[in-house]
Amino acid sequence: MILPRTLTPRTLAPRTLALTAVVSLVAFGGVAAVPGEAEAQSISRHRSASINGPHHSASRGADIYRSPGSASVHRYGSVDDHGWSSSRNRTTARTDDGFATHASRSGSGGRGYERDVDVRRDDDSVFIDRSITTNSGASRQSTVVRSW
Repeated sequence: MILPRTLTPRTLAPRTLALTAVVSLVAFGGVAAVPGEAEAQSISRHRSASINGPHHSASRGADIYRSPGSASVHRYGSVDDHGWSSSRNRTTARTDDGFATHASRSGSGGRGYERDVDVRRDDDSVFIDRSITTNSGASRQSTVVRSW
């Protein structure tokens, strides 16, 4: 067998070992990512940036959290000492016959909403109940029934 000059049996062994380790991590990571088969993992991150100049300044940041069944993002910042912020949250939970999701959003200037979605099943139909209410007081509700 002819090997290229840079790949000798001596350098090939560590590369093969490294490749085997990466493939193993990916394989085990795929198994661990399947819900219910491994402990749930959560991710939390913080990001921020700022700019300061002779006449203007600005900054912004974000706090991000995710876990199985919930997620939240809080963003904030300021431009020349005028601040703003917004946030979004979502939770999903299993119920006896389906699942329920609650989501909310708020932002600068009073904009925002709360939304609920309930999905339930029986022997031959799926019921989807949706409701949304805005911070201004407007609301809407709907129910959709789908047969299997």
